[in-house]
Amino acid sequence: MFIAGLIIAILASSLISVVAMSQLSTTLGLKGEKGDKGDTGATGDAGANGATGPTGATGATGSQGLQGIQGIQGPQGLRGFGTPDYDSGWIDITDKCGQNIVITHNLNSTDLIAEVQGKTTPDSGPMQRHYGLTAYTAGWSKTFGGIYTDWAWALVQSSDGGYALAGSTNSISAGYWFDFWLVKTDSTGNAQWNKTYGGAGDDSARALVQSSDGGYALAGTTNSFGAGGEDFWLVKTDASGNAQWNKTYGGTGNDEAYALVQSSDGGYALAGGTGSFGAGSFNLWLVKTDASGNAQWNKTYGGTEWDYANALVQTSDGGYALAGGKDADSWLVKTDADGDAQWNQTYGGMYGEAANALVQTVDGGYALAGTTNSFGAGGADFWLVKTDASGNAQWNKTYGGTNADYAHALVQTTDGGYALAGYKPSFAGGGYAFWLVKTDASGNAQWNKTYGGTGIDQAIAYALVQSSDGGYALAGWTDSFGVSDYDFWLVKTDASGNVGGVEAGLAWVDSSANTVTLYRGATDTSWNYVRVRLWKPR
Repeated sequence: MFIAGLIIAILASSLISVVAMSQLSTTLGLKGEKGDKGDTGATGDAGANGATGPTGATGATGSQGLQGIQGIQGPQGLRGFGTPDYDSGWIDITDKCGQNIVITHNLNSTDLIAEVQGKTTPDSGPMQRHYGLTAYTAGWSKTFGGIYTDWAWALVQSSDGGYALAGSTNSISAGYWFDFWLVKTDSTGNAQWNKTYGGAGDDSARALVQSSDGGYALAGTTNSFGAGGEDFWLVKTDASGNAQWNKTYGGTGNDEAYALVQSSDGGYALAGGTGSFGAGSFNLWLVKTDASGNAQWNKTYGGTEWDYANALVQTSDGGYALAGGKDADSWLVKTDADGDAQWNQTYGGMYGEAANALVQTVDGGYALAGTTNSFGAGGADFWLVKTDASGNAQWNKTYGGTNADYAHALVQTTDGGYALAGYKPSFAGGGYAFWLVKTDASGNAQWNKTYGGTGIDQAIAYALVQSSDGGYALAGWTDSFGVSDYDFWLVKTDASGNVGGVEAGLAWVDSSANTVTLYRGATDTSWNYVRVRLWKPR
């Protein structure tokens, strides 16, 4: 701004000088007074930006930031001992259940520090689950009863891993006759509590479920209460077996309940036979109740002959399927959710059959177990019939010898096969023994086991569950064990039917100067790979 104004002022001064010189050539005039200072000139345009200067020197390092939160410490191994003197690496022992595993280390010493780890799969993390066979539980059997007769007809594995058995007792009943009896055990069969329910007449529980509220519901027949003769009787308890309510259903004839389910709506369905209603002398009878046991509807099925239901399931479509006997054949009846019959099928030969147990199979069909006199090796034999979803027979199999073998219980096993329980002649003493038969998915027998006493035992199995550990539990009665006469008998087996229990885990069983011997439990599922590391003391 200052430079631009100065140039304008200089130019103006030169012009004045030129004029003055021209005038002096003629006449020299007086010097004039000094003129006023001129105004400052206007601001000129800004100049172009200069070139970028060189990069400055690097500044000083800043102060250190805050330290992050320390992570969780992992499990401490034996790394404090340094590199192991022996490391087996991961050894595949998948096929070594129930066997010793000998590991040779050649350290020529028994004074060693050892670390044993396992894996279930090659990609899983190291673990020591049940190291020392800490999950070992021996197979067992337990009796429950008094000085008179006690019969177990039904069994469930309860939500706490224990068992509940239902049946009838006149050892601890209210009168001379039988009462309903419910016995609750822990997972190894030790009795936790027991309760009886009944009146002055004969009352027998034949079916049991653990209800959705953790309590129990028992169904059977009562002569103590109801309309007359024998009636269906349903007793509901809390989780400790204390009765909450009970209901009877029936007429003036004999009405006998043999099967029970808790339905998907929280109510109950009972099945058996009725002499009070229906077309014949005795017909299948299905009674549906609400959650408080109030009857909602009932239906009869059958003709003029003797028809009855021994088993009941609620089907995947919300309806029901009942299995039992029609005249001298096994009979399967399928209904809708309101009990209206949709179809029925009979299965049998010339000499008499009866279905005692029923499951809906994973393929939507059905499997019935019972007894046949028409097929098999002779006498009465276990009989398993497999059907499609419409009740058409797909195959059937018999199991037994030349004497009488009776099947009363059936489960579809977790491997897709079947297990049947009942009783067969005990060749040791001429009585009967519990009999458990395991099949594949096509009904081909894989193994069978008997359980009983050494004398003339009357061991009768009526109930079966596959337990949560993959084994089996059978319930019925025996007169070889227990207090006196017949007692409830609960038999627990492993997955192969052995009363040898559960062996889960791995154990160190022996060592020498150059070897280590481990044992993998017979039913273990965790230790498929093992690693042994050894250190000599420093």
